[in-house]
Amino acid sequence: MRMDNETYRLKVESYFELLIGEGEKMHQDIQAELEKLAMSPRKGRYFLRVVATQKRFVQVHFYRHFMQHARHEDAFVDLERHIRHMFYEDREDAKALLADVTEESTLPALFRVIALTEEGWLAGELIRIVLTLPSKELYAPIARDLRSKNYLLQCLVIYLIGKAADEDLLDLLIGFYRKPEGEKVDRLEKKALDALLEGARSIGPSVARRWLKDKSARIRAVALVLLAEQMPPEAIPDLVGLFLVDPKTRLSIAKVLLAYEEAGLISWLPDAPLAQGAKSVLQGAKSGPLVAILRNLMREESPVVRQVAAKLSSLAPISDEVASQLRLLVTEDKVTAVQIAALQALVIVDRGKLMSALVEIFAAESPKKDVYDAAAAITDQLGPKEKQILEQGVRDRLAMREVAMERVVSSVEWWRHDT
Repeated sequence: MRMDNETYRLKVESYFELLIGEGEKMHQDIQAELEKLAMSPRKGRYFLRVVATQKRFVQVHFYRHFMQHARHEDAFVDLERHIRHMFYEDREDAKALLADVTEESTLPALFRVIALTEEGWLAGELIRIVLTLPSKELYAPIARDLRSKNYLLQCLVIYLIGKAADEDLLDLLIGFYRKPEGEKVDRLEKKALDALLEGARSIGPSVARRWLKDKSARIRAVALVLLAEQMPPEAIPDLVGLFLVDPKTRLSIAKVLLAYEEAGLISWLPDAPLAQGAKSVLQGAKSGPLVAILRNLMREESPVVRQVAAKLSSLAPISDEVASQLRLLVTEDKVTAVQIAALQALVIVDRGKLMSALVEIFAAESPKKDVYDAAAAITDQLGPKEKQILEQGVRDRLAMREVAMERVVSSVEWWRHDT
């Protein structure tokens, strides 16, 4: 028969009065009865009130027992109310007591309390206590609640992962981010991304480099956000290799590589120390496939991809096919940055095609100013013989254009004469 609340409270109090024997030891039979009474349905608040009046070691034992065996919503509601009042009465004592109670086995209940409470300050205090635990104790409870499909619990453990900044916990979240599940998936994805970035920033670039090799393009995209911020030089070979083979993240990688260049962390001159990371990838690739990849990338729709492909060409093994594609970019591409990148690559890749491209630029009727200036800067570095060849080439091209114009004009005059 179910006891009323007052009878239950009196019974619990009487057992606690008999609990402690000689040497401050608990009687095992009475302890067992109290542990059984602790989990009586809808009686948690009364049990916890009595526990709060006991000696500290008794409190620790029974709070821990209650939290370990709480399964129903009413128990978590009672626990949240009780902890809240503990903080109202003596915040420092409550924090110290809960620190003694908090361990892997009690975390599930504590997570439920944090998720339940409407008091932001209380949630913050409890989260700080949780984060004092070693990551290995957090792992199993967080893993369980991450897949619980309970939105509040999922939000909480995602937040904890970001704050804990532990690689194993971040890997848990990576698995969730690949395939999120639960209510409000869009919000969970956003929270997971924020936590991944926060946690990884605290650890360092090793995490981003590892994620860059993940099978999921979503995870590689997270890695690229981090690498764009952290810019570790040791990631350059990884970025170049992925740029060549990964169409899903290629545009983002191209932007990161250009950011590296702007920061002075990469060079496109084959003998420069800052070029060796990228060069090692290109020189180590099979020639035929690499040539095909570079030519295709220089025909990509994205101008940023074309620009980076042109720059990388200067570090690749010499190829007439690649040089021809660079020559086309100089004269036919619509984007100034791409034209300049191709022009600068030709300085290294093929001097003959470089001279041909320079002739076209200087003989053009209305060349783009930036392209013209880049060509002029390259011309300043040419030897006397090359400058003579260039000047003669420009004169010949202008003469050819003059002859062509005369033919057009004479044909027009002939038409007018006939009429």
